[in-house]
Amino acid sequence: MAKLVWRVKVVADLGTGAVSGTEVALIERDDLAVPETVGLRLDEGKRLMAAIQADIVRAQAAAIGERFRWCEHCGAKLWSKGYYPATFRSVFGDVPLKIRRLSACRCRSGPQEPRSFAATIAEKTSVTPQERNIAYLSIIYENECTYCMAGHANLSRMAKVDNATIAAMREGRPTADGKLEALRQFAAKITRQRGVVSEADVGRVQGGRL
Repeated sequence: MAKLVWRVKVVADLGTGAVSGTEVALIERDDLAVPETVGLRLDEGKRLMAAIQADIVRAQAAAIGERFRWCEHCGAKLWSKGYYPATFRSVFGDVPLKIRRLSACRCRSGPQEPRSFAATIAEKTSVTPQERNIAYLSIIYENECTYCMAGHANLSRMAKVDNATIAAMREGRPTADGKLEALRQFAAKITRQRGVVSEADVGRVQGGRL
């Protein structure tokens, strides 16, 4: 009995002039088909879509990473500080990714200089343990690190952060406390924008107008 074989390949043309192909699935059937073996099985369809999704998402993440390798202000190439793990979630399955971490450009001095959350907060104002942990949980949520989230959730309880607030932070939902909610949003923004925030953003935090 002969075998029928299909090799499914994703061919990518990413605008660089080079075309690459990746085999994402191998499907085999006997040449004598019965109704149960005609076409794709449900599990095969799911694996096929997941494989295509993973190939596309990783290519897009790599392209975006390269786009941000250059300073948007002076055009200089930014130094890489390694990668951090992230997960892209979709109906076709989770795709693990490595996201490049970039150093701030030397041209960005002065008020707009990229900075960490801790440096921004510690510059002129004091932060309570509860507020500090809210900021950490917000940063961890943006980076999608489930291991860190579990650990800092426990540390937050030790810092007297209530369970309802911790649950909201773990799910990326607004908190009931207006001041903590503003702090959550600020920490998320400074994480997403790689440390670049406006003077107005910093002023609202340092001035206590959260």
